[in-house]
Amino acid sequence: MNACKETQALLFEKVDGRVDAELRAKMDAHLAICPHCKQAFAVWTGALPRLRSLSSDEISAVSLRRMENEVLRQLHGTAAPRSRRTLWFALAAGLVLAAGVGMLSLRSATPQPFARIQTLWGRVTLSGVAMTKGAAMGPGGLLEIAAEGEAAFLVGRAADVRLVGPGRLAFDGTTRNPRLRLESGRVLVQVAHREADETFAVTTAHGRVEVRGTRFVVGYATHGSYVHVEEGEVAAFRPGVAAPFAVKAGDTFMFEPEVPVGSAPTPAIAPPPPAEPRLCSKANCGEEGARARKAMRAGNPTRAIEVVDGALGRGAECPPTSRCLDELGYLRAEALRQAGRLDAAVTAYKSLSRAGATRAMRQNALYAAAQIERRLGRPEDARQSLERAYAAYPNGALGEEAMAALLDLLDATGADARPTADRYLARYPQGIVAARARRILSRTSRPR
Repeated sequence: MNACKETQALLFEKVDGRVDAELRAKMDAHLAICPHCKQAFAVWTGALPRLRSLSSDEISAVSLRRMENEVLRQLHGTAAPRSRRTLWFALAAGLVLAAGVGMLSLRSATPQPFARIQTLWGRVTLSGVAMTKGAAMGPGGLLEIAAEGEAAFLVGRAADVRLVGPGRLAFDGTTRNPRLRLESGRVLVQVAHREADETFAVTTAHGRVEVRGTRFVVGYATHGSYVHVEEGEVAAFRPGVAAPFAVKAGDTFMFEPEVPVGSAPTPAIAPPPPAEPRLCSKANCGEEGARARKAMRAGNPTRAIEVVDGALGRGAECPPTSRCLDELGYLRAEALRQAGRLDAAVTAYKSLSRAGATRAMRQNALYAAAQIERRLGRPEDARQSLERAYAAYPNGALGEEAMAALLDLLDATGADARPTADRYLARYPQGIVAARARRILSRTSRPR
């Protein structure tokens, strides 16, 4: 009885990966021999990701009753509770679930932090104060990283930023309209699509970059600073020039320092091209990946994310395009997906579609992102991801699946699927959805 009580009191922490190794081993041993606690743990494992994906509207008494009944049903099927202890636990579980929704509501009413640290290694300080993982950062702060260090953080609702040391980055603006000022070093930025009244800007000593949704790098070269766009398009502004310069995917734009009148300008030096992909020299990458996969199989994606984040930090000596680090990044995206953090998973998948990544990795990541985007009700984003997944590797393992999924998406949303059906049949006349493609083409006559 005492073992059951102790285990059930810590189920929430275990699901979240917040118990130490010794206690986790003790709980695992009890769960292996107690079917009741094992079933309760399974219910928690399935319920928490769904709970965190729910909207944060205020819960009603009817919803609370339904929640309690659902917990009882999952614990005992349609049978009545077997004991007073069982009934107490089921009701407590329902109340805790309700409290969780209430906490979500309170969080939504609380102003969102300007930025929050996701991962870091080396010495990272904010206005002189040492930072830790999960720390919140407000406007007006100055993030500084030593020569051997790096920090990844989420700005506002949907902007992933990574500052590579040595570097200094100042924060300003609001969560809807962040403004980052890069004083040294370089930042890698991925911004999800923003609303019409939202902006995202990065400035250097020589100019400003504004985006609506894209992936790019801003940094300092030997002379001046630069922006390199990996995906999408950014607007680059030079001081004293009203009209912006459009910088498209694959292009690098140099912000040259102002040259005094009468002196000869110094030619700008472009940033070096990205290194070719190679196997990472750190042998522990494979071991960390195995640990992460083990945690995911055990239903503990939070622990898997922690393992991968630690490995990515320690693997900083590997080149950014290392296949080893890409594999770890893919594991991280899978863990985010398993944890129910779908928007973060989409961002993580798409970050793997970059110059230097293998074609197979880019295709797999984009295909996975499209599946989630469709599930989240974003068909246009899913369409673009599927198009890119196919284009990344037409002869790849998921080439046909990407085009088949695109055909299904277009047909299901009422868009004109005939051009895609034509493309599919031309490439895969006996493919997995060839019959459906022919039905789409036969519904109406083609325009002349």
